[in-house]
Amino acid sequence: MTDTRRRVKVYTLNEDRQWDDRGTGHVSSGYVERLKGMSLLVRAESDGSLLLESKINPNTAYQKQQEDEKFLTDLFAQLTDEATDEEKRQELVNFLKEFCAFSQTLQPQNRDAFFKTLSNMGILPALEVILGMDDTQVRSAATDIFSYLVEYNPSMVREFVMQEAQQNDDVSKKLTEQKITNKDILLINLIIEHMICDTDPELGGAVQLMGLLRTLVDPENMLATANKTEKTEFLGFFYKHCMHVLTAPLLANTTEDKPSKDDFQTAQLLALVLELLTFCVEHHTYHIKNYIINKDILRRVLVLMASKHAFLALCALRFKRKIIGLKDEFYNRYIMKSFLFEPVVKAFLNNGSRYNLMNSAIIEMFEFIRVEDIKSLTAHVIENYWKALEDVDYVQTFKGLKLRFEQQRERQDNPKLDSMRSILRNHRYRRDARTLEDEEEMWFNADEDDMEDGEAVVSPSEKTKNDDDIMDPISKFMERKKLKESEEKEVLLKTNLSGRQSPSFKLSLSSGTKTTLSSQSPATNLPGSPGSPGSPGSPGSPGSIPKNTSQTAAITTKGGLVGLVDYPDDDEDDDEDEDKEDTLPLSKKAKFES
Repeated sequence: MTDTRRRVKVYTLNEDRQWDDRGTGHVSSGYVERLKGMSLLVRAESDGSLLLESKINPNTAYQKQQEDEKFLTDLFAQLTDEATDEEKRQELVNFLKEFCAFSQTLQPQNRDAFFKTLSNMGILPALEVILGMDDTQVRSAATDIFSYLVEYNPSMVREFVMQEAQQNDDVSKKLTEQKITNKDILLINLIIEHMICDTDPELGGAVQLMGLLRTLVDPENMLATANKTEKTEFLGFFYKHCMHVLTAPLLANTTEDKPSKDDFQTAQLLALVLELLTFCVEHHTYHIKNYIINKDILRRVLVLMASKHAFLALCALRFKRKIIGLKDEFYNRYIMKSFLFEPVVKAFLNNGSRYNLMNSAIIEMFEFIRVEDIKSLTAHVIENYWKALEDVDYVQTFKGLKLRFEQQRERQDNPKLDSMRSILRNHRYRRDARTLEDEEEMWFNADEDDMEDGEAVVSPSEKTKNDDDIMDPISKFMERKKLKESEEKEVLLKTNLSGRQSPSFKLSLSSGTKTTLSSQSPATNLPGSPGSPGSPGSPGSPGSIPKNTSQTAAITTKGGLVGLVDYPDDDEDDDEDEDKEDTLPLSKKAKFES
């Protein structure tokens, strides 16, 4: 059977009003004959001995609440009292830490009541005092308690620090009038300072604190009501009172062209700071934008590209990549004005042809600019850094950027070119498949007497087109193709005369304004020739299609489309189709063949 008992720690208050540790055990409830009622039982987990036996009375809940409030009041008073012995304070803070850890096993409703009680009793002011002490073990336990509070309800912590800041501002105004300096430190700034001053070589505590700060500044868990927006209020407070504390180590280490201190622990700390700043760029709007531009933060961050630690240089590059990814012209103008691509290009050239993460990350950033067609950055990069990048040929990114730049210049120099391309895109000859079927049905149902011999076969959709549909710029554009078209026709003519058997299909544009159906062979228009109507070799005569020769038909429409089809000369296909052709009139058979 599964053991469902709770694991608890038992303390008793002695005559000196000090708490004695009785040990750890498991709590359960049951009927105790001696006490004549339901009771709480705690048995030691080591030997099973009875640590606590207490009858549950009807008014126990009310008494327990009063006892809890008195107990917590005494606990926080002893924690914050400077006269409390260091060893005793350490025991008390460890008890409070285990107390908070035990709350994780409670039901949500009971856990809410537990943390509300802690908040009402003043746990956050007590933690602020404890975190300011020199004892590292006490501070570490206090940090764990603070993490429980942040994970449970970050809004509660944010509300406390904003009220604290308001109170400090009011006090500061009064002290300023009295020419006294207010040295009170906000709780959140105390957390940032502990993160920055972490002495652990692996920065384990700093990583934990950075995670807590990230939770506190995350807009996703901020509340919004009709009368109050927590995001606006807290971010305004944070950027006014706390951001300068967070960026202090970054600004202190980037006063020159390379990092002042480049040891491993400093690099780790700056990487944590950059990670949090990158998060702010992604999730905050004008607050972080104003701060970066006004404080010239990006230029300071890019100094870290010269670090000997690759992970720190990549963090700096990631920060800039996140800014570029926003495609915000305010950021773009700031980057161009300060020439902030120069550190990136230098790092790329110093990396050489080595295929590593730095190389790939830099190329990806320029590729993003090219693919997203960020015109301002494209022009800036090509105009200022093309000579340094033009020899990079193992990727096409930089040549693609140059092409984008040239296209931009071409459009600026010749604005009509853009309108020409848009007209061509909008006037492409497209016909729906259902329209084609309807027109063919109408044509085959038409009476042969309605059409004169030699008259061009024009579809209804073609007849409805007006000459105004073809713009003058298009006509000029088409005329430049005439020479090439004539050369192509000559090649097709020579091919047909030589009796080649391979089929061919050629679609070209023409500036003609009439729709005609004709044979590709020059002899088809001569009277009495095999291709002319009424001649022995005409399509209307039986057996007029010679074998082992190719026949090509050209269709020129009013819209300027010419279809040249060279049909294969297959003996079996010719024999099968002769009877069908004999039953069709000339104009319909030509349409059928096309």
